[in-house]
Amino acid sequence: MVLTTGLRRLPRPLFVLGLCAGTLASAQDPMRPGAPWKSMETPHYRVHFQEPYEPWTLDVAGRVEAVDSAIAKLVGYRTPKKIDVVVHDPFTQSNGYVIPLLDGTTTVWWATPPDPRSDIGNYRSWGEMLAAHELAHVAHLTRPSRNFWQRLFWSSLPASIGPIARRSPRWAYEGYATVLEGQITGSGRPNGVWRPAMLRQWAIEGRLPTYAGMNGGTAFRAGDFAYLSGSAFMEWLLKRQGDSTLRHVWRRMTAVTNRSFDQAFTGVYGEPPAILYGRHVAELTGDAMRAKADLERSGLREGELVQRLSWSTGDPAISRDGRRVALTLSERNKPSRLVVWNTVPDTAQRRRAAPPVRDSLDVPGRTFNPPARRVERELPAHNGSSYLYPRWFADNRRMLVTRWAVRSDGTAGPDAYIWNTATGDVARVTRGESIVQADPSPDSHEAVAMRCHEGHCDIVRVTFAIASVTPLLEGSPTRSYYRPRFSPDGQKFAAAVSDSGRWSVVIADRDGNNSRRIGPDDGVSRYDAQWTAGGDSLIVVSERGGVPNLEIMSLDGGLRSVTRVTGAAVAPEPNHVDRSIWYLSLHSRGFDVRRLASDAPVADSVVTIDATRYAWAGIQQTPPVSLGVQPGRAAEYMGLGPSNSRWLPGAAASADGLGGTMTIFRGDIVGRWNTTIAGSYGEPGTWQGASIRSTVRYFWPAIEVGAHVFEHNPSEGRDAAPYADSVDARGVQAVVALSRTFRREGMRLGVRVGAAGGSVHPKLSLERKRFLGFADIDFQLRQQVGSRGVLERIRFNLAEGTMRKEFRRIMATLQLATTGDAFPIDVSWTLGRHLGSRHSFDEFSLGGLQSATMDTSIMVQRYSMAMLPTATETGRAIQAWRIAVPSKVTFYVEGASLESTGASVGKIKDGFYIWHRGAGIERRINTPPIPVGYMPAMQTRIGIGYSIDKPFDEKFRAYVQVRFEP
Repeated sequence: MVLTTGLRRLPRPLFVLGLCAGTLASAQDPMRPGAPWKSMETPHYRVHFQEPYEPWTLDVAGRVEAVDSAIAKLVGYRTPKKIDVVVHDPFTQSNGYVIPLLDGTTTVWWATPPDPRSDIGNYRSWGEMLAAHELAHVAHLTRPSRNFWQRLFWSSLPASIGPIARRSPRWAYEGYATVLEGQITGSGRPNGVWRPAMLRQWAIEGRLPTYAGMNGGTAFRAGDFAYLSGSAFMEWLLKRQGDSTLRHVWRRMTAVTNRSFDQAFTGVYGEPPAILYGRHVAELTGDAMRAKADLERSGLREGELVQRLSWSTGDPAISRDGRRVALTLSERNKPSRLVVWNTVPDTAQRRRAAPPVRDSLDVPGRTFNPPARRVERELPAHNGSSYLYPRWFADNRRMLVTRWAVRSDGTAGPDAYIWNTATGDVARVTRGESIVQADPSPDSHEAVAMRCHEGHCDIVRVTFAIASVTPLLEGSPTRSYYRPRFSPDGQKFAAAVSDSGRWSVVIADRDGNNSRRIGPDDGVSRYDAQWTAGGDSLIVVSERGGVPNLEIMSLDGGLRSVTRVTGAAVAPEPNHVDRSIWYLSLHSRGFDVRRLASDAPVADSVVTIDATRYAWAGIQQTPPVSLGVQPGRAAEYMGLGPSNSRWLPGAAASADGLGGTMTIFRGDIVGRWNTTIAGSYGEPGTWQGASIRSTVRYFWPAIEVGAHVFEHNPSEGRDAAPYADSVDARGVQAVVALSRTFRREGMRLGVRVGAAGGSVHPKLSLERKRFLGFADIDFQLRQQVGSRGVLERIRFNLAEGTMRKEFRRIMATLQLATTGDAFPIDVSWTLGRHLGSRHSFDEFSLGGLQSATMDTSIMVQRYSMAMLPTATETGRAIQAWRIAVPSKVTFYVEGASLESTGASVGKIKDGFYIWHRGAGIERRINTPPIPVGYMPAMQTRIGIGYSIDKPFDEKFRAYVQVRFEP
């Protein structure tokens, strides 16, 4: 699992608020508004949570006031308004983020605890550490400006953001929160082994990030260095200049005098941050090289390199016969794949790896690393979700694996699958059980596994015959288990547990009875337990000495060091046939696979790499702040929950003219209900009018109601089409609808049915009553294997209505899109036809943009081709096509033709005789609602198009539209 905390996956706070919809699109967090939500209060916080997370929430709510007081003392500021905390767990991952608005801040906490190999896996309590980090963001980023004009300006905008959030680089606010996380809890990244391991190894290889690189990049684990390097750099500054100096930087950034981060920093430390960071890197590199030299003097014990790899590498799993090894391989920006290698190198492949020498003066390259292993079997990701954590069955053919699957409510969670490597078949074992790291028993009848739910991870038994899950060792808000493994005889299992500020190893009988800890009580974390062939000892990862290394630990507690590495050694896997040990070794580009032969020399002692000798290249220990527990008030069911309002400007520009919109949005914090009041105004040819729309998502299906007043006169546009006055009209329409979305693996079905009624006053005729019943059906089927995929989509709009006379309308769009390494393409074909006698207002018309205030379901007859003015052609039937090359900017060509009987653009015959074609580039961004940010759904479209055919041939037109949906 990729486990993160803070704002690691989310953009800078300015963009989190919705001012940049492109980044928000990747920050989806399904709130499940129909779930049973509850709320409770403390003096400074309102905590909202889903009912299953009540024990976890009550535990963390008892700590937030003490954490808040500690942060206020360290930061020198406390947000005066109550903070809303939302607790849930949409993806069975560890994370948290803050939306730091000055007029009301929200922080979201995902309850699943991290594993010990994560850089956030060092904690006394996951809730306590998460609270310390996120609430440090709150106190830090919501400090307001003392400049009157700055406060006035930002308070007049849709979202008021403080100067620290606006001006600080990512490394500064993430690094600072990480510093406080360590100072308050005595744990976290600053006090764990993974920060010094990464800084030390990257420094040894000369790959520490540049000053700009601390904010992120494309290299392996680049996003982590805002936390790791950022916090180490800040601690280096505090040690040199004093504990209060960072507070001085924040006070200078919020002063009456406007200052950038660099100006505020330089005024405190005397040099720009980039200069001082360079000095810090130089010292850190020196410390790391001294640590390397001391380790080498004692003798590195790394075994042999099996395969040089990059990016994340999954834990190796060796078959019971010792002949094959399975592991998950990753590449940047590609789904991982599960592969099977032979444990014995292919000698023929070694010979083939050396290229022939064709030039007598050429110098053949030296071979430094083993050749790439031949993949015997491969299981690619399915629909973007990879198969992880392989464990072999006793038959040496099947594997038990874990994969995250999409749930019907839009969340995702892990479940167990069986992969038959002989046939390639994959069978699902569990559904919705949040099963991770399952290990089959020697008799293959059951498995022992982690089940991560409700804020902790348990150990459970999975019985294959009936697909049942039975708890064996249950966790709690302060206790969590990790990575269970059956003993060779299947009578016991071992796992790691965190419940005392460190990870330790426990063993228990097959049924979970007689659980006991093993190993010395020396305060050292140990995990990744794996049994030796005899079943009397365990191979574990030990953090003794400040470096993750392998140890052999007997069941009576005896220890023997195995590896001595400069970075980290994890995921031990013994080959019970030749008694070798395979493991993963950390380096700056990823994890390599290494092997210790049974007769290889092992470490005979532990070299301690701590901060007293090696500064930030070694582990440090900070005493925690004493935190009391203050229980909050009793939890109650949320009801409508807290709500907030936001005004949001929009814009429209097309061949019809320029226009603008203003939307006032009000919604609750988990998306149970929201309302938009929108108005649009612009040049005569643009959409003008107003609407009020409300959606209640507490029920299934969701209930939608709305009222719309509009006026649209495309014949008065900047570049009006002939006969466009046939669709000129003003009117009033009320809408009521029900909607629901169904999701399954690789499938999404959206259904919306409703009715509309009101009046329309066409420009060329008398006012008419208009009533419409409609159904929108959107069916998507996505099949993706590895990075290559196909999206098949069909959208229907069925309508029956009356406007003077009865009519029916059928409209369908077929779409086929491909993704992957090859040339991606997106092709769609639209067909529509009216049956019966329709008014000219309800005829299909071509061109223009959608209305920013109207419900699109009652105006689907307006087919948008943005480079053309509205009503370039009208007719009773339409066919249209579009071919696009999707990327960050989409290149497209499209065309449409209407079947008409009037004098439209000179047509005198029925049929699709005249085509209107165009080409262009555009960017479309569709952002779902973000309840915790009080943001509605947002649709942004910007581009430039070239029209090919008459009457508007050979013209370029730019177009823009920003619109909001409740």
